[in-house]
Amino acid sequence: MNNTILHINSVSKSFSHSIKKLNGDVSKEEYCVLDKIDLQVQKGKITAIIGSNGAGKTTLFNIVSGLLNTDKGELFYTPNGKKYNLRKISPYKLARIGIGRMFQDNHIFPKLTVMENMLIADTDPYGENAFTSFFYHRKKRKIEKERKLRAEQIFEMLFGKANPFCEKQEDYAETLSYGQQRLLGLARLFMGNYKLVLLDEPTAGVNPVLVKKIAEIIRKMVDKRQMTILLIEHNMPFVESLADLCVFINTGKIETAGSVVEVLDNPHVRENYLGKRTTKRNSTDAQA
Repeated sequence: MNNTILHINSVSKSFSHSIKKLNGDVSKEEYCVLDKIDLQVQKGKITAIIGSNGAGKTTLFNIVSGLLNTDKGELFYTPNGKKYNLRKISPYKLARIGIGRMFQDNHIFPKLTVMENMLIADTDPYGENAFTSFFYHRKKRKIEKERKLRAEQIFEMLFGKANPFCEKQEDYAETLSYGQQRLLGLARLFMGNYKLVLLDEPTAGVNPVLVKKIAEIIRKMVDKRQMTILLIEHNMPFVESLADLCVFINTGKIETAGSVVEVLDNPHVRENYLGKRTTKRNSTDAQA
């Protein structure tokens, strides 16, 4: 238990919608999206959640992120021995306790510059009250210079010295290609003091070259920043090449969990999600 950073205990979530009958009567129909989900996310590991669309994966992320309430169950976050009840913490406070998230689509601010996107992701609370605002007034330029330098260093660490993000740092983020926007979204996560990061389909819509780069960035999150990664992903070669652990969710339930090999070779997973596997895994295929 000491190696667990996120405890998801018997979490359930249902939604309801109204149905109007021909006679004018209205009835409510309820459907279960998550059914008693139990998951212990291990520190310093990359855990992949797989499953068909509608299985409940993003709903689970939204509950962890505080965007949805649970019907039943508890969530506890324990980054450094301290225990947080996530059901009692507002979503906007999660970054301050070390939880970050990149959404599948809305991962940058298109009307802000590349550099502004980085700076707004800084979780350090500069000038958040009257005293610190006054204290830092004279040092504002120095602080801003240091923050920009840190952002540039992150770009260089991830993409090398000659990279488009430093060159285009004053351009609006919407001028970047879709793949570059995805990389910027990942780079922003290095500006925060995150211990747990949720990634919703980080490889969706990007080409194989960028998929490999995304894998490198996620690995640096773990190796250089000691982040714990929980990701939703449909790209199985990507999962095989990167993840330490794998969880298969089907119709709102965790049906199997374990190592990537154990889960992807599980006959039930292959039958209900993957289909027949005709080739064995190898390092070349994993990076394709």
